[in-house]
Amino acid sequence: MSGKQKDIPATVEQGEGCVEIIFSDEIPRELIEKQVQECQSGTCQCCTPAFRENVESFEIVPDRELKVRVTGKITKEQIMENILSCAPKLGREA
Repeated sequence: MSGKQKDIPATVEQGEGCVEIIFSDEIPRELIEKQVQECQSGTCQCCTPAFRENVESFEIVPDRELKVRVTGKITKEQIMENILSCAPKLGREA
């Protein structure tokens, strides 16, 4: 646990072949949807080329919670690094 984790209103969980990010209600759903679209199309500013090579897909999971599933050969730590780089953008309008 690095003390570097900023105030990100999300929980990150490692799954089998995927990582799920469960966002708090503090972040508007529209911002998350927009960010996921940018990540899917490769136009985001948060994903490094090395990270993108290991990602198969980004998707919003229909659930009570706002959950994003990133599938591929990735780790929770890699996701945390990407969330940190997107966090100011996501929090800007919250």
